Formats: sequence, C-alpha cells, structure tokens
Amino acid sequence: MTAPYTMRRLLADLGTRVKLRRCASVGPSATVLGRVWVRGAGAVHVAGGVLLDARAAPIELCAHGGAEIRIGPDVRIEGGASLEAVSRIEIGAGAKLGSFCKIMDNHFHPVGRERHRRPPSRPVVVEEGAEVGARAILLPGARVGKGAVVPPGTVLSRTLGPLGGPPALGHDPQGDASLPSRSSVEKARAILDILRGAWYLRSCERRARVRATGSLRVANQGTVRVGDRAIFLGGMIASEIVCKPGALIEIGSRSMFNYGVSLEAWSSIRIGSRSLFGSMVRVTDRRDDAQGPVVIGDDVWIAHGAVIGPGVTIGSGSVVAAGSVVSGDVPPGSLAIGNPARCMSLKLRSDESGAAEAARASEVAG
Repeated sequence: MTAPYTMRRLLADLGTRVKLRRCASVGPSATVLGRVWVRGAGAVHVAGGVLLDARAAPIELCAHGGAEIRIGPDVRIEGGASLEAVSRIEIGAGAKLGSFCKIMDNHFHPVGRERHRRPPSRPVVVEEGAEVGARAILLPGARVGKGAVVPPGTVLSRTLGPLGGPPALGHDPQGDASLPSRSSVEKARAILDILRGAWYLRSCERRARVRATGSLRVANQGTVRVGDRAIFLGGMIASEIVCKPGALIEIGSRSMFNYGVSLEAWSSIRIGSRSLFGSMVRVTDRRDDAQGPVVIGDDVWIAHGAVIGPGVTIGSGSVVAAGSVVSGDVPPGSLAIGNPARCMSLKLRSDESGAAEAARASEVAG
C-alpha cells in the first residue's frame, strides 16, 4: 500500500467519522460520500463496511428519543434515502436501499380527527441481502425477507419474501400522549423560524406567524398568498414554491409542509386550512398534455411521495396515501390510494382497527 493511498484512506475515514459523529456507534471501514443528516435523540448504529453514497442527494438517518436505527455490515444506501424511527428500524447485512426510498416505523398522524396525536409504532426490518428499490416506501410493520427485492416505487406495509426470524416487537411509550407543551427555548426557536419564514417568503403575501424551520426555495413571478401560522419544515431537501407569471398559489392558515414538497403553478393552486403535506409531495397544475387548476380543501392529509396532478380537486377531510398518484377528483372525506389513485370513503374505516389499516398507506412527518 503506497503512502498517498494510505493518506487518502485516512482522510476519508476521518471525514466519515466527522459526518457520523452523532451516531451511537460506527464500525470500521464505513464510508460516507456526500452529505448525511443524523438527527434525533435516539441511537443510530452503523456497522463496518457500510457505504452511504449521498453524492446525488443527502441521506437522512433520524432516530427520535428512545428509538434505534441499526444498519448492518456492508449495507449500501443511495442518495435521497430517508430512515425515520420512533421505535426501531433494522437493516440486515449486505442489504441495499435505493435512491429516495423512505422507511418509517410510525405514521406520525392518525387518519381520524385527532391528527396531532402520535399513533403506536411498528418496527420495520429489512433482512440480510434484501434490496429496496428507488423511491420505494416501507411503512410501519413492513418486513422485507432475506434476499427479497422491493420493486422501485412500491409502497409496502406488510411482509415480503422469506423470513429469517420472527418479527421484532416494539413499543412507542408516547404513542397515546398528546404533543408536549413548548418550553421557553422552543418559543425562542419559533421566533427565529418566523423571521426565517419572513425572509424566504419576502416576495409573497403572508399573514402572521408563518414559519420556516429550514431552507425554502421560492420563485414567485405571480401571486403567492400564505395564511397565518403556516409552517414549512426543514429537512435534507428544501421545499420549493414556483409560481409562474400570472399564476396564483394560495395556502390556508395552519397548513404544514414537510421537507422536499414542490408546489408548481402555471395557473392556480389553492390549498385550504390545516392541511398536512408529507415529505417529497409534488403538486402541479401542468404536466405533459394536461393542465388545470388544483384545489385542495381544508384538513386534507397528503402523505409522503404522493403526486397531485393538474385539474384535481381534493375534498375537505380527505387522505392521500403515501406514493399515490392522483389524477382525478377526490370526494370529501375519502382515502385516495394507489397509482392511479382509487377512492374509498373514510367512513367505512371509522373504527380504530380500520383507521390503522388505512393509515398503513399514509405517512407525514410532523
């Protein structure tokens, strides 16, 4: 081994250790290329030989307080992937996670009215040698068996392929608890978020207490109106608002947007009050040969990775499941699921077990 190669290896190892300094443990020969976000008060364990290739887009490893993420030996994770644990996520040896895949063990909001209460968690396991395709979504309770392949874009909430052992059990001690009251530190942070929101949205019409907790890209050549107490959450990929000349984007009060959301208006996009947008949601009123105004009602929940196309109206109180592609109208109080999305009434799933089943296809980070 030559001296220059040894020096490069040492520098690479040092860079990896710095980027993974918030992890609970990092094994030998783990490598990070690009930017990795390690967040939360929980424990992230990265075994030896792991490659986090974030050159194309950042990778997110988020373990909330009391949670655990374990990444086994020789795992490869590609850019844009996001792992978010409230209980436990386990990735077996030699597994591969494709670009922009999303793995979470909690839905963060129930389907019913009380969407500010966190539901129970269900651990997610990807076994040895399994492969998760690009932009696939693994929901709470998903388990990918040894050597199994999750096709790109798949939304999985159950077991796929052969199993190497019994499912792990997990418990969310805060599953039935209300969100904690804010401390004085959090209130001070909220003030900073308001100032940040005012800066990013300085070209827009905005009401009081609009907040941005991270980067937000705004290209406004038309009219953008943002209602009071709307929130744009920060994350590994910035959200963007693009309003073309003469177009209109209206956002209702108390609506919340996770990271990586894209709103692109050539004519108009109207969003009601108290709506929730998961990470990587895309809304556009023009695509290929289709165009037309988009209307999203009050209290709508659009989960991770969903796409809302031109001319769509989503009725108030509806839920759009993770990874769904909506090209037709969604009646009020409906669950839209699939690609292309089909609709069913949420009233048919009003009992607790039914709501949990519907929620398996839905996610938004709060």
